[in-house]
Order: sequence, then C-alpha cells, then structure tokens
Amino acid sequence: MSFGEETNPGFVKRLRDLDISMGISETSRVTEASTTQIRYWEKRGLIESVSHGKGQNKRYNLINISTILYLKMMLDNGYTLNKAAEMAKERLANVDIIRLFISNRVNSIAHDGDSTILNLGPLENDKKFDVIADVSNDDVVLNKEPNGQ
Repeated sequence: MSFGEETNPGFVKRLRDLDISMGISETSRVTEASTTQIRYWEKRGLIESVSHGKGQNKRYNLINISTILYLKMMLDNGYTLNKAAEMAKERLANVDIIRLFISNRVNSIAHDGDSTILNLGPLENDKKFDVIADVSNDDVVLNKEPNGQ
C-alpha cells in the first residue's frame, strides 16, 4: 500500500486520475509563453497536448504547463531552447524518481514538535532496522532504529 492510502484508500488513485487541463489561450496567459512559442515547442516534441475527442481543441495538462513554465523561465534567463529542453527533460525524470521513492519507501510521517519524522522502512541488508529521517530546522538526519520485528 502506498503512503497516504492507509488513511484514505483511493485518494492517491483519484489524485492521479484527475483530468486538469487548459486550452492554449489560458495556458499562454498562465505561463506567459506566447501561443506561437507553445505551438513551436509542441511541434519540436518538447510538450504534448491532449485532446478529448475528434475536432476538439488541444489542451495542456499540468505536466505540460510545468514544462512550459520551466522552458520559459530558462529562456528568460538566457539559455538556448535546446539546453532548456535538455534540462526540462532531466527535471521531469528526477520528479518521476522522487515520486517513485516516496510512494515505495515512505511508510509513515509523524510530527514531533518542530520535527517531522519519516519512516522509510527496513534496511535491505538488515531487516531488523528501519531508516528514519528526522526533518527539522532545514536539516535532515538519517538514523537506523529497531523496527520491532
């Protein structure tokens, strides 16, 4: 069972299944990228619009909007489109890795005063101990603690 599902089964699935998207005009307004830029980036394969049916307008989901925002920011900071696209692709890959890590390894989160304690589950090479992350004051400390098995 993924983190969060123990308290609300189906929440994570419902969140993943949300169909949130915008048309090109609204996407342009929100991201401050021109519709011409958005169309060009789509033509280059940097983003991919979604369509809900034949003859309906193209729409841009949250992943595309995030990518457009990132590309626009990098271009505004002087990067070339090729370099910005390369960095955006790497960033999306990292987000997928972090999402996988969180869903597979975070067993629980507890709050203790100013600290947040994440139980990352058992060590692979010593199943008697859990990895515990103590997050407080902009610092993260990892410890191993007996897991009670």
